[in-house]
Amino acid sequence: MRQPGALRAVIGCREFSGLWISATVSTAGDQLAAVALSLLVFERTRSPAWTALTYAMMTLPTLVSGPLLAWMADRYPRRAVMLCCAWLQAGLVAAMALPGTPLPAMIALLIAVQMVASPFLAAQEATLPLVLPPKHYDDGIALFGSSADLAQMVGLASAGVVATAFGPHVALAADAVTFVLVAVLVQVTVLPRPAAAPVRVRRVTPDGSPAPHAPLDGGALGLIFGSPRLRSILGLRLLAGFAMVPQGLAVPLATQLRAPWAAGLILAVEPAANVLGVLLLYRLVRDERRRERLVGPLAVLSLAPLVVLAAHPNLVGTVTLLALAAMAGAYHTPARSAWGRIMPNAYRGRAHGIARTALRASQGGGMALGGVLAQLLGSVSTAVAGAGGVGVLLALRAALGWNRARRIANAEVTT
Repeated sequence: MRQPGALRAVIGCREFSGLWISATVSTAGDQLAAVALSLLVFERTRSPAWTALTYAMMTLPTLVSGPLLAWMADRYPRRAVMLCCAWLQAGLVAAMALPGTPLPAMIALLIAVQMVASPFLAAQEATLPLVLPPKHYDDGIALFGSSADLAQMVGLASAGVVATAFGPHVALAADAVTFVLVAVLVQVTVLPRPAAAPVRVRRVTPDGSPAPHAPLDGGALGLIFGSPRLRSILGLRLLAGFAMVPQGLAVPLATQLRAPWAAGLILAVEPAANVLGVLLLYRLVRDERRRERLVGPLAVLSLAPLVVLAAHPNLVGTVTLLALAAMAGAYHTPARSAWGRIMPNAYRGRAHGIARTALRASQGGGMALGGVLAQLLGSVSTAVAGAGGVGVLLALRAALGWNRARRIANAEVTT
């Protein structure tokens, strides 16, 4: 955050506070449910394959539901979308928490919960630019993202204890309660607004201005790829696929370093260092335009430390390099803010669905390809370094595109 006054102004916004608290609580609850469900499946099946498949079901439905369902956040009032989705998720998770629910039914319910999450998250993200004062929008996004990372860490850290001490069914019931809390917070804090694009909206040009006499049936994808700024931001954010390779290889990397116990440390360093990076970035660079200029260089720096792993450093060196990379990954926060400012309101829901799907696909694909590469090379560190090298080259190209598009847009505004 830039200053204490900015933090007070953001938290003092009633609508934002409701969305922020609900998102933080929901994120922590989701981690609790993920661990609890994995424990429950393993207890019933004693199958690692079923357990891993169940955990994968927490992310795979997003690849389908993002493009297919996020349009609801534009077509219908966003507050209503969030309320309907939160109550539906509460009911679905509550059904999962019932003792004796058959395993296939639990997996089907899990898939449904994740599918419903897409329109909710799209509506939530599209609402943030409307509820925050423009001068505090970046601060709100930074707080929103950092709180989600912290909630994820706390949720994962406590999930095993809670699920073991009270049982998986109690943990799932607690997650259902978090969705009820989300619905109540949205109901009492978020103001009703009309749908952004109720039936048909006018087509817009790549810079976001209306194009006359051109109807639209849903051209968010064309808008993204037709806008140099949006296209380059998406490219920069998809670099997360390379940055996530160490996460996917945490266990074999720790084993290669002769410290199997450090797998959890390798997994935890990314979100923790990222929160620290966001805090430093927003504390040291108070102007949003200066932060936008740093998006490209930080994107490159978020991958460059991975290349040094080719030298096979020890555990301390490896963790230090991963922490430096994760701190530079703070560029995602100003990039996310710029995306929200540039994207026309009528397209924000669909655009979020497309971007979220692409981001999840890049992260999953990056981890999978990293594993294949490590198998082929016979060295985890070399595989991570190779992913970092390719990522740096792509980051340089995306950074140049972003800076060029930003300069052109700024020049057009001043003329």
